[in-house]
Amino acid sequence: MAHLPQQESDSDREDDTATARAKRRIAALEQELETIRASKRSKPSNSNVHKGRGIRRLVSLFDSLEDLVAENDRREDLLQSLDSQDELVTSREYVQDRTFSSFNELLRCLPWLKKKLYLDVEELDSILKELRKGADSARGDDTANLKHAVVSWLTELFHPLDPPLRTTIKDDRGFVHNTTGMLLCPVEYMWSLSSTKDKIRDRDSDFLVTAYSWPAFIYKDYSFDSANIEKGLFRSTLLLKAFKHLFTSPSSAKEIDADGNGADVITASQRRRSSENDTVNRSHLRFALSNINSWRSVDGDFDYYDFYNNIVDFFEVVPGADAQARINELLKWWNRKVFGKIRTVPLTSAQLGKFSVARMSSQREAHEGDSP
Repeated sequence: MAHLPQQESDSDREDDTATARAKRRIAALEQELETIRASKRSKPSNSNVHKGRGIRRLVSLFDSLEDLVAENDRREDLLQSLDSQDELVTSREYVQDRTFSSFNELLRCLPWLKKKLYLDVEELDSILKELRKGADSARGDDTANLKHAVVSWLTELFHPLDPPLRTTIKDDRGFVHNTTGMLLCPVEYMWSLSSTKDKIRDRDSDFLVTAYSWPAFIYKDYSFDSANIEKGLFRSTLLLKAFKHLFTSPSSAKEIDADGNGADVITASQRRRSSENDTVNRSHLRFALSNINSWRSVDGDFDYYDFYNNIVDFFEVVPGADAQARINELLKWWNRKVFGKIRTVPLTSAQLGKFSVARMSSQREAHEGDSP
């Protein structure tokens, strides 16, 4: 007699279904775990690269991060070798080095980096490499953006440009073009003379363009007073447009006539290093006006690193109180022009008590219980 096939019991089917569900859950968890692991592997690199983008604007345009860290290490060794705190305070070499100041600015911008200084050398080098990648990438973006934007500004300010400038290439800029040549020309030379143009273009030894002359583009109305060289310095419309383009927004560069009430720039400078920001702005603008197509620190006889340091020295190395007062006034002028009337005025309790909100609160308390 033939045997009928044994039918699968309900309990067996339930076991198989439960096993399948469990396998699917395990597979999903394994996939999720792999996604998390991949995210953790890639996140630090991307994060550090992004965090490094502000370094060339806020810390130093040229110094390498490795040099800043090495300078701090040298200072730590020096500190340990000093006999007393008094010796530390009076050591000019200890407190006045710009590289060390830049290192401290780096820690103010990236405070988490301080703990990383005690990591394994290879791990720290990896972090610095990622930060440097972000810093240099941001500097490249800034120069590329100004390359395009400066043409529209020049067209607006010096219309008509003859010949017109192109936004895609820079070969027709610099001393090749009459307008950009005038702006780049050292103020001690008279660009309007044909002989001056010819000698500058031929790099005549008596008409060299170096970082030790102030170029016309950083002056108000692009001219200067030989009897008062500081007058109008760093007050040009082009500088304002470039600063706002880089530090506020490209659209804000269209409006440079703001004249606010002079928010305290000294307080603002505690949050940002004004001279560093302005120096970066001027260096990038000079590069945008030139006919150099790729960023480098030397353009003919002009050294951008020296130019950078000369500008920082103007703001940070002053001969006395009168010069400092003029710098403070210049920074307030920049604060008004860039930010306008945005200062938040702190109110005292007495002032608040005069306003309708506080007076109404007093009236409500006084009338409490008057209703029948």
